[in-house]
Amino acid sequence: MRKRGNIRTIRPATPPMLVSRGLQNDSLETRERMFVEAFAGGWATTEHFDQLADMRDCLLLAAASKGDAETIGMCRAAGIVLMNVRDRYAATQRMGVTGEELQALRLFATTYRDFWLRQSVGAYESACDALSRARAMNQLEVEVRR
Repeated sequence: MRKRGNIRTIRPATPPMLVSRGLQNDSLETRERMFVEAFAGGWATTEHFDQLADMRDCLLLAAASKGDAETIGMCRAAGIVLMNVRDRYAATQRMGVTGEELQALRLFATTYRDFWLRQSVGAYESACDALSRARAMNQLEVEVRR
């Protein structure tokens, strides 16, 4: 006789990011750090800025959902640096950072890597999806205001 009871649906578990990212960490970390080093070398473009802003926004969403106050603080510091870069670019049409801002961006890249190594792939995908939805809603609001 079969046992009848609550049937639980089993969700496929996502592997920890340490496994998924660990396989390609060298290339990912190099790429992420090169976004920062482009500012140090003086050859940064708006694409480098956009990539850092995306990294910051995605990390901020994930850290907020996890309640990680330390990472949220780092994201806010990186946001201040990115605002300074944006303001400087608007005034001079050149991308650049001060020494302290460069240190903050380097620390942000390290925090970004360390945070995602402790998370699951599902958390990363969820944060990326939330960022895409937020940007789509913002774009819609901008178009409606016109």
